[in-house]
Amino acid sequence: MAKDSYRSLLSSDEFVISCGTVPLDITHKKVLLVRERKTNEFLLPKGRKDMGEDLQATAVRETTEETGYAATIIPLKTATHATNDHGGKHTEPIARTERKSGDVLKTIYWFASSVDSQGAHQQDTQQEGEDFESVWMNPDEAIERLTYHDDREVARMVIDAAFGT
Repeated sequence: MAKDSYRSLLSSDEFVISCGTVPLDITHKKVLLVRERKTNEFLLPKGRKDMGEDLQATAVRETTEETGYAATIIPLKTATHATNDHGGKHTEPIARTERKSGDVLKTIYWFASSVDSQGAHQQDTQQEGEDFESVWMNPDEAIERLTYHDDREVARMVIDAAFGT
């Protein structure tokens, strides 16, 4: 009988897939966070995947919806176990985090995105019930201000890979 390493099985009503980004303005060395006005929490933009949507498209859509800024996934040089990794830059997820909400496990795939802090800021892009303010910060301040530890760690990974800090 084969020995199994860690394994897990969840049915589709026991998990949700979300995607988000660490939005960067590479030129001006800034990071874009969203502040939840009701709770004053500083967060990375993220949200649930729509049926049939791929992970990168979800991350871009959610970032654009929550921030009002157009986002694009950018390649970074980070370690990955993805096939065909030749040690160069890639657009695979930078990290994956998990959060439990009641009986549902939320898995979040994180990407790096490029956003222009000097570009057009669209109004009324958020979903009903969302009340976010977009806040640009320098990288150190962004890491410090993020409310949740795992968000800080994800941001640090992306910032280090993008800016070489």
